[in-house]
Amino acid sequence: MATSYKTPGVYVEEIPKFPPSIAPVETAIPSFIGYTEIAIRNGESLVIKPTRIESIAEYEQLFGGPPSQNVEVFLNGDNNFVSSQAESMLYMYDSLRLFYANGGGKCFIVSVGKYPSSTSGIQATAIETGLLELEKEDEPTIILVPEAVSVSGGPYSIQQKALAQASKLMDRVVVCDLEKATDATTFNTKVADFRNGIGINALKYGAAYGPWINANLPRQLRRKNLILKREGTNSTIQLESLTTDATILKLLADVVLAENGGTAIKAAEATIAGAGKTLGDALQAALDAYRLTDSNTSAANLSIALQGFTNLVLATLKAVQDINSTVYPVDTKFKIKEAITKYLENPGLKDSMKKLAAHHLFVGSASAIVVIDTGNANWNPAAVLLGYASGAALLADVAAGDVATEYAGVTTNKGRADVARNAAYIASGNAIAIFRHIEKTTDEFEKSLNNALQVSFGKFKELTTKGAEALNLLPPSGAIAGIYAKTDSERGVWKAPANISLSAVISPAVKISHEQQAEYNVDVNSGKSINIIRAFTGKGTLVWGARTLAGNDNEWRYINVRRFFNFVEESVKKATEQFVFEPNDANTWVKVQAMIENFLTTLWRQGALQGVKPEHAFYVAVGLGKTMTALDILEGRLIVEIGMAAVRPAEFIILRFSHKMAES
Repeated sequence: MATSYKTPGVYVEEIPKFPPSIAPVETAIPSFIGYTEIAIRNGESLVIKPTRIESIAEYEQLFGGPPSQNVEVFLNGDNNFVSSQAESMLYMYDSLRLFYANGGGKCFIVSVGKYPSSTSGIQATAIETGLLELEKEDEPTIILVPEAVSVSGGPYSIQQKALAQASKLMDRVVVCDLEKATDATTFNTKVADFRNGIGINALKYGAAYGPWINANLPRQLRRKNLILKREGTNSTIQLESLTTDATILKLLADVVLAENGGTAIKAAEATIAGAGKTLGDALQAALDAYRLTDSNTSAANLSIALQGFTNLVLATLKAVQDINSTVYPVDTKFKIKEAITKYLENPGLKDSMKKLAAHHLFVGSASAIVVIDTGNANWNPAAVLLGYASGAALLADVAAGDVATEYAGVTTNKGRADVARNAAYIASGNAIAIFRHIEKTTDEFEKSLNNALQVSFGKFKELTTKGAEALNLLPPSGAIAGIYAKTDSERGVWKAPANISLSAVISPAVKISHEQQAEYNVDVNSGKSINIIRAFTGKGTLVWGARTLAGNDNEWRYINVRRFFNFVEESVKKATEQFVFEPNDANTWVKVQAMIENFLTTLWRQGALQGVKPEHAFYVAVGLGKTMTALDILEGRLIVEIGMAAVRPAEFIILRFSHKMAES
């Protein structure tokens, strides 16, 4: 001890005897990269920001719900169902559902933007940006990009970059999806395309699974997403032509009314905020434009900046007024117009509008130096929506005296800018809130009508039920990540995640036989094994493979071995960080060695290492003359060598039978 004793007395010293311990890191935290409906938390955008969640409910709170995707349903001459096909391209939401259905828990979501309207909107560059941002996160251990299969040219560039990241960080693996195939011939082609496109780098950090799976995730198809076509001619059929019931026809007309409202809302938002942006984006742009400095806060500049907020508020309220008066010209039993009117009774919006108008009069000085643009075409509809006879009536009712009081004592243009910006921000927020209210009310209206159709129109229920099955053809990576999590939790990361049935899955999209699997499981050319998902009579749909893409590598052939080494390496790495800058001598070496040996002994007892006793299962070497030279010590290197006999799966069980002569 370095303590010096000078005063007589009794002193207590605690002597550490136990070596430090290693805390095992978590092994099954996948990261899903793809497009989402929204991406916002507490007003802050989550786009390209890896976000940890623990349930599908938390996902929906932060990232919204499923995409709206159309399904083509083909009918014969008697209007009976024949087949269906989906225009699917967005798979992350459903992959997440499969993850949780198969035992998943914690995961990361990386939103790369809002749902695009077509496959051309799915950009490899956006996904790769999200992948690059994920590199900064330490927790994820599995990378999944379900929507990479929808990228023009195939998923291979994205998958290569994911493998490169896993190889660089050495703490994660990549689960790769093949492109969609619904028959054996096409599947064989997609396997060949994958093997040619994935390259040869970092293969030991990835595993590929196929074919796709037919899931049974619950979903309800809406009328607007149901496209009816005649078999053979491909001509479009109107749903209204399948019934003569006046009540159902009226219900269908109401559904169309609600759909038109939803379309009008989306169109209005695109007009106000710009294509692919939200009103929140427009508000942020107005805020950014208002960030003026003392050097440029002239009255003219302040007026221009404040006008951005005013234009946003007026355009938003005009859009609500237009929808209220044109899309819904008469009230319905679902009372949309009534709901909008009731929402407007909140005095906050009217007060904030009055205040916003007044601020235009006082920006730049304490006198009326800025004239509001009364010629703005949006003033009148916005004012009428708030209960005024005209825009002029609203402007005449501005709270000029209250605003003048706010400016009292504020002598700089910068100070006045801050006061005005806060008021403008509140007015913008209130206007956006009513826009979101009408959007939500309209969606609920449409959903209620679709539910009513399901109950009263049997043909509609039949077609939507069968049509929705086409949306359940999904890439398997989400379910596989769930299997990884379940196996790790129940058995350990060293157990091969195979010979396990998939939940929420009816069957593989392509049935692969025992003989056919041979060429997928063993790739004699480059070892790029494809782990096949197969259907077994009486057992269901099973994962029937556990190989990495380095299937011909004796060290890294199996995905559980790769993930087990990742687990041990990361756990030991984090635990040994406490020894950085400790004396590089025998005392430190003994502590490090004992710490690692204790950790590996525990794993051996759990069945992670092969051997009848610990020294057969692993070794830990450290010390001068063993793993280090005198030069290593001079240069500050403490080198520890760890060897492990990881358990490997019994992939081929061979039973040998022979005749035996009777001996009695």
